[in-house]
Amino acid sequence: MRLWLIRHAKSSWSSAAGGDFDRPLNQRGERDGPKMRDWLADQAHPAQWIWTSDAARAAATAAFVAEAFPDAALKADHRLYGASPTTLVGVLRETPAAIATAAIVAHNPSITHCVNLLVASTVIDNMPTFGAVLLWWPGGPEALQAGAARLEALMSPKRLLGDLPPGHIPLD
Repeated sequence: MRLWLIRHAKSSWSSAAGGDFDRPLNQRGERDGPKMRDWLADQAHPAQWIWTSDAARAAATAAFVAEAFPDAALKADHRLYGASPTTLVGVLRETPAAIATAAIVAHNPSITHCVNLLVASTVIDNMPTFGAVLLWWPGGPEALQAGAARLEALMSPKRLLGDLPPGHIPLD
């Protein structure tokens, strides 16, 4: 199975009426969305199922992801807001059995910790906003555990734009 782990795009820090949960994407997040959408759409392993946090910034990012993977089902789940890596994997395990590639759009530090835990290596210190990682492991969601996954791809808006040296992951 393959899994895209995606951090939401850059969001506004201005106080939203509903607090942190309702924070929208800022101008940079809106600008990065189409670029990452187009990159994701060109990848060999499109998601067939997209899990997303129901927080405003994650849902807005998931809309870009859904445009990249138009055949994917999109499911918002409140458990992904502020989730631990264990919760991320638990939600993933609810993916229908026929799905070969899924995506989770959620928040940091959970996404960073989940990537490093599943690969059993410090792949990244801090997943950048709208950063996307593709992992692969033998078996379905039930086989996913610490150290079981292999990193197949890693991209962020800054890497996509060539603003960074090869192999460098930006800390937003």
